[in-house]
Amino acid sequence: MGKRALGKGLDALISGGVESALSSEHFQYLKIEDVLPNRIQPRKVFNDEKLEELAQSIRENGLIQPVVVRRKDSKYELIVGERRLRAAKKAGLLEIPAFVKDLSEGKLLELALIENIQREDLNPVEEAMAYKLIIGRDNITQDELAKRIGKSRSYIANMIRIMELPEEIRENVSRGTLSVGQAKAILAVKNEAEQLQLARRILNEELTVRQVEGIARKKNVPRGTKVSVKDPFVSEVEDKLRERFGTKVALDYRKGRGFIRIDFFSEEELERILDEIL
Repeated sequence: MGKRALGKGLDALISGGVESALSSEHFQYLKIEDVLPNRIQPRKVFNDEKLEELAQSIRENGLIQPVVVRRKDSKYELIVGERRLRAAKKAGLLEIPAFVKDLSEGKLLELALIENIQREDLNPVEEAMAYKLIIGRDNITQDELAKRIGKSRSYIANMIRIMELPEEIRENVSRGTLSVGQAKAILAVKNEAEQLQLARRILNEELTVRQVEGIARKKNVPRGTKVSVKDPFVSEVEDKLRERFGTKVALDYRKGRGFIRIDFFSEEELERILDEIL
């Protein structure tokens, strides 16, 4: 199973490919005051300290990597390079190197999204919001979006589900105080009040994803239902396998026979597990 490239990246979305899009005839220096921010930039949070570090580098060495823009009336709208544009302004540049590309309105968000994904610049909530916006705007399926950006459909679906969580939990995911794995485990709890209660417990007790999954399963068991006690041998084996593969593992063991189920939630995760096994 070959690894899928990340949506063919910029090459997939800029007609004619990167070499055509970024050829010398498109390159020019623009007045920085004429470059407008991307109105639908998916990234909302920028690290001030890292932005200042980039600004200092630009002061000393100039801006080495041009931004990508499109014409917008008498000015230019940014497509790729929001962080570079902000840092260049902080550095006091009057002009900025840019590639000017003719792109439709519909490609703006996709291109900005892919650039941020490739650089791992988006937090999970920003990424999920962008996926949801593109699907709604273009009236496409999750599978179609997955093909466009080179992610699996299950990955897109799992990320979008994060948007179903209460705002308080989403904010913690944005800040990184709750992981995507913990957020997914919380989604197994259907009651919003209990979701919030579980999220606060995770923060207070520093619960692992596996612990959260266990709590969520218990919350979904109707009162009065008898819960069987798992064989200690089975629990020990499952724990070792979960630690080895970094995902949910279930062992069905009866009198020396049974099977092992290893869960995965994306093609990338499947490939990682196969690498461990093979």
